[in-house]
Amino acid sequence: MSKYKIKSYQEAFLEAQEKVGTEATKDWRGFGQTPAAQLKQAYSREGFDPETKLYAFKGDELVAFLTSSIIPESEDGIKRANLEFALCLPDHEECSDLLFEKAVEYLKKKGVQKIQTRVGEMYKGTVEKAKKHEFNYLRDLYFLMEAKVKDLSVEESDITILEFDEKRDLEQMIQIFVEKLGASEEYAKSSFERVIKDKETFPIHMVIREDDKIVGRVLAYRSQNDPKEFNFGSFFYEDDKYFSPLLSSAISKIKELEGEKTSLFLYGQTLPLKEKYQSFGFSQAGKVDYYEKEI
Repeated sequence: MSKYKIKSYQEAFLEAQEKVGTEATKDWRGFGQTPAAQLKQAYSREGFDPETKLYAFKGDELVAFLTSSIIPESEDGIKRANLEFALCLPDHEECSDLLFEKAVEYLKKKGVQKIQTRVGEMYKGTVEKAKKHEFNYLRDLYFLMEAKVKDLSVEESDITILEFDEKRDLEQMIQIFVEKLGASEEYAKSSFERVIKDKETFPIHMVIREDDKIVGRVLAYRSQNDPKEFNFGSFFYEDDKYFSPLLSSAISKIKELEGEKTSLFLYGQTLPLKEKYQSFGFSQAGKVDYYEKEI
């Protein structure tokens, strides 16, 4: 009989989930554990399935968890699910297989035929788990670009960059996230609420306006694991001419705040921007791929 008890989602688990996730990924690069408040909002959406979030307890202590989500059926008629390998506290890695087997068992019952997951050397342990569970490479997902701040260059520009103004800009930015960046309105609102409230973590948030319309936006925030490291959030600009001024302004601010390292992910339509970032002094430091497995 296992010394661990597996339970499905309960709201009471969220604070412990945040702590376990933060500890388990403290040595990962380019990854941040979602805060409990944001998890609560995400898990409160219509259609949420508590059986897709699994938790391993030893006694009363949460020691590991695994999350998955069933994807709407695609044109090929194959039912898929996203799955993240279990995050476990030290000395409890054996929970990973237990949670994986339980998750696959449930997803099969729901008619899922293939599961896909994010795999990369910078997400420590995921490459080994993908091999162990016989996943196969599907496609590139993210490129991680990194730089030492002192090595980054900036470009001069006549374009005016302004600090984000909650009263003036918030409604427009939520609309942009929903209509142009593909976010749900609920997600956009919760994300901006966090950015606005926590200015210590999110000290760099700037926009470009033309005729009172936002045509560009850049966000940089402190890493959870290292306050001297800054990561970039979703970059938005309506014309290529805004890219360099936005990035240059953010780099200048990071230097003023005595940041030492910075990083960002390129994915989807942003993958072709790799050379642009390299011209500022960034270099590719790793990548994450999608892997897939039939179940």
